[in-house]
Amino acid sequence: MGNRPLEEIKPILKLKKITCLCCGKEDYIDNYYGSDSLQYRAYCKIPYCKECICKMYQGYVDEFTEKQYTSPDRRAAQRLSMVLDLYYSDRIFDSAEKEYNKDLGRYEGSDLKFITYFIKHSKMYQYRKRNYNSTLDENLKDISNKQGIPMVSPVDIDEQEEIAKAKKIFGAGFANTDYLFLLEQYNDWTSRHECTTKSQEEIFKALCFNRLKAHKANINGDDTKDLDKTFKDLLDTGKLQPKQNKGETVSDSQTFGTLIEEWENHDPIPEVDEELKDVDKIGLFLDVFFRGHLAKFMGLKNGVSKYYEEYMKRFTVTKPSKKLDSDDEESMDDSEVIFDTLFGNVVSDKEE
Repeated sequence: MGNRPLEEIKPILKLKKITCLCCGKEDYIDNYYGSDSLQYRAYCKIPYCKECICKMYQGYVDEFTEKQYTSPDRRAAQRLSMVLDLYYSDRIFDSAEKEYNKDLGRYEGSDLKFITYFIKHSKMYQYRKRNYNSTLDENLKDISNKQGIPMVSPVDIDEQEEIAKAKKIFGAGFANTDYLFLLEQYNDWTSRHECTTKSQEEIFKALCFNRLKAHKANINGDDTKDLDKTFKDLLDTGKLQPKQNKGETVSDSQTFGTLIEEWENHDPIPEVDEELKDVDKIGLFLDVFFRGHLAKFMGLKNGVSKYYEEYMKRFTVTKPSKKLDSDDEESMDDSEVIFDTLFGNVVSDKEE
C-alpha cells in the first residue's frame, strides 16, 4: 500500500529568504532544513543555515571529546537534536553513520558532513511527526522498564486525581492549571462557609469562576472593575459579605452559654442515634459519683443527692435487727445464737 501522505504543514510567513539566527546571513529559504516543530512554525524551516549547523555539531563533538565522554559524536548529535527540536534515537544515528562511512569510501576526498546525514535520516517518513519530546518520552519509558520505576510520579498521580475531582465539579473545557486553581478556591470557600444546598454550591462555583477570570486579568494587566462588581454581587447573594457575618466576628466576646444557644437556634443539634446514646453510661457516673456524691458530702437535700442515695443502696449492706418471740424462750435462745454466729456479739466485744 505504501506510505500514506502526511498532512502538509504550511508556514505562517511566506518568505523567499530568511536570516540565519547564528551568523546573521540571509539566504534563500529552500537552502534551510525543513521542520515540523511548532517553535519554527513561522517558516517551517530550522532558522540556522546548514553551515552553522555543521559548526554547532563540531563544536559539541570537540567539547565532549575534551571532557572525555564516550562516543562524543553520538552525544553531540543528541545535544544538537535537543537544540533544533529534532527526534533523536540511536538507530537513526547508527543508520546515518553506516551510510556516511560508506560514502566516505566511495567519494574519497569529498568534504562530507556527518550531521547532514543524521538530519536526513531523522526526517524520514516514519519520524516526521516526532520531535525531541518524543526522545525524552522514549528514554523515560526505557528507564522505567529496566529499573521498574513508575513513569508517573506520586505528585503527578495526586495532581491528576485533583484534576479529576475538579472536572466533576466544574465540567470540561479548562486547562489543567485552571482546574487546580478552581478546586483550591472551591475547597477554601466551602471549608470556611456552609455549603449544604445546591444553590449554595452554585454560588461558590460562580465565585471560583469569577476569581479565575480576575486572576488572569490581573496577570495580563486588564481592567477588573466589572469582575469585582460581579464578585460583590455574588457575595451579597450568598450572604458572604463581612457585614452579613458580623455575628460570627464577635463570637469571641460572647459567653460559652450564649454561643451554645446561638448555635442551637441557628442550626439545632440533631438527636444522637440510638446506638450511640451514652454507650459508656457517662451521664450516670456524672450524676451519681460526681454531682450526687458532692451534694451528699455537703449535706444538701436535692434531686441529685437522693439519686445518689438510691443508687448506693444497691451496694449497701445493713445489719438485720432481732425479731424474737418473747413467749417462746427456746426460740429466743436459738435466734440469739444464730444472730451471734452470723454477726458476732458486737456489744460484748466493744465492752471488753
